[in-house]
Amino acid sequence: MNKTFPRVIAVAALLALLVPHVPAAQKIYWGDSVPPGWNGKWPAKYLTVPERTDFERTASSTEVLEFIDTMRWASDKMYVFNMFTTTLRRTCPAVVLANPRVTSPDEAAKSGKTVVYLQGNIHAYEPEAKEALMMLLRDILLGKRKGLLDNLIIIVCPNFNVDGTDTLSLSEGTPHLLGSAVNAQNINLNRDAIRLETAEVAGLYRTVFNRWDPTLIYDGHLMGRVQHGYAIGYATCTVPASHPGPRNYVFDKLFPAVREATRKNYGLEVFTHCETDGKWPPTVWSHEKAMWTNEAKFVANAYGLRNRMTILAETPGHESFERRIYAHYALITGVLEYANAHGKEMQEVCRAADRDVVEAVKAKAETGELRNFVAGTYESYGKVDILVYKERNVSTLIPGTSVRARIAPHMLRAPELVRGVEFLCKPVGTAEALVPRGYLIPAELDFIAEKLRAQNVKVEVLAKPVKVSGEEFVIDKVGQGRSGGYNMIKLDGGFAPSPVREFPAGTFRVDMAQSLANVAFYCLEPQAADGFVGWGIFDATFKSLGVDKRSVVYPIYKYFKVLE
Repeated sequence: MNKTFPRVIAVAALLALLVPHVPAAQKIYWGDSVPPGWNGKWPAKYLTVPERTDFERTASSTEVLEFIDTMRWASDKMYVFNMFTTTLRRTCPAVVLANPRVTSPDEAAKSGKTVVYLQGNIHAYEPEAKEALMMLLRDILLGKRKGLLDNLIIIVCPNFNVDGTDTLSLSEGTPHLLGSAVNAQNINLNRDAIRLETAEVAGLYRTVFNRWDPTLIYDGHLMGRVQHGYAIGYATCTVPASHPGPRNYVFDKLFPAVREATRKNYGLEVFTHCETDGKWPPTVWSHEKAMWTNEAKFVANAYGLRNRMTILAETPGHESFERRIYAHYALITGVLEYANAHGKEMQEVCRAADRDVVEAVKAKAETGELRNFVAGTYESYGKVDILVYKERNVSTLIPGTSVRARIAPHMLRAPELVRGVEFLCKPVGTAEALVPRGYLIPAELDFIAEKLRAQNVKVEVLAKPVKVSGEEFVIDKVGQGRSGGYNMIKLDGGFAPSPVREFPAGTFRVDMAQSLANVAFYCLEPQAADGFVGWGIFDATFKSLGVDKRSVVYPIYKYFKVLE
């Protein structure tokens, strides 16, 4: 609710974020380079599949289960639960790391420790985070990272897209065989965070987000053949409708600190998840160029609507498999070390956002003073200096093979530093709507109530009739528009005041004086960029109302005052 809670940027932190200073004494690893022996020496039974195969293979779903089972027999600080069972009847384990061992969300809450959720392989052809997470799991339980459990409870899901992992195809470079981008239903799981149509993402919400309430989540990915010179790029929630407190904290405080630590401790340059405009010299450094829109369809964006902290990170696709694993390992470790040291502060930022959302609804919703955004864009933070290669990554065959080389020779060297590029990553709202005191949903639309409850939004049922005043949205036309890479339903129409309406017992009510008010707002508003309307969840309802023949009233009512 951004007009009520203005964005405050820490100037010193932002300057640290924008200036890529490389200390002269620090060795920086470019291209495919990694420090020798970076993953340590381990007995054969503790090695991951890439380590056993000179980084030519990635683990199958069965091999992930076998690795987790090996760790389970080697440590008393693990608890394993099944997040979901896929349509092909495969299970997806999540591993809870804690010292002492924790087996329930209640135990975690009583400990006072910060809960962090780490996820890999939502796109199974992007397996580097999966492998980095298994190595990190091993290091936390048996190696030099045990101290991360001093103040953290870490939930690890290495292999989120279980079915896609085992749908193999040939790939260029390493690993030689890769899984698919989608699940067995041919759905991109990282576009299901609003609909919750898949067993996978619905299970993530049901068993992790709604029960364990992580303060911070990390979602690991892979980009294509980029031109920038960073080992990995990071982003946080950029949905303008989200509370700015948690997302500003990640962007202004966590990212600059982790960037410096990753450079110092791992010799890697990391920066914001962006790409250039393809010109030389580049004039733009943009989230949009890297396909990171400010819509809520992505898990890391949608989770930010819950007043929590989120990170999405992507490695360049042209680098070697070992290098990509190393980059995720380095960044995730830096994030965990920061959270281990600052977890209490992070928790309080999130709890303060919870309180702010509720207090704003109570103070301003009834009078129509409270507004929030239903769409947005990116503006510039100002000029930034970036690391980028002048020549593009041209594809060539490896001599004597029929395989394309992943990385051009010039990208094995240091990139150039280009100064004064527009940093187009600042999320701003472009369209807004009034935030009501509550929403009323007809009893026959019980599927809408259930979708909200799956998002952990509190929905009650009226025990007796209620009279309210508010506004209704009149739909003049249902159309389509391209948004975030998908065809989305778009409504033409507008709101009209409704002085008095009576709703019968059995009607569903969403009282907006709850911490997940921004989730409810984004899902239910008829003109939200990719809410329930955008994803076609109301299509059958609209058809039954006769929207193709005349103007109709959107069936979700926004009330501002309860009259009796």
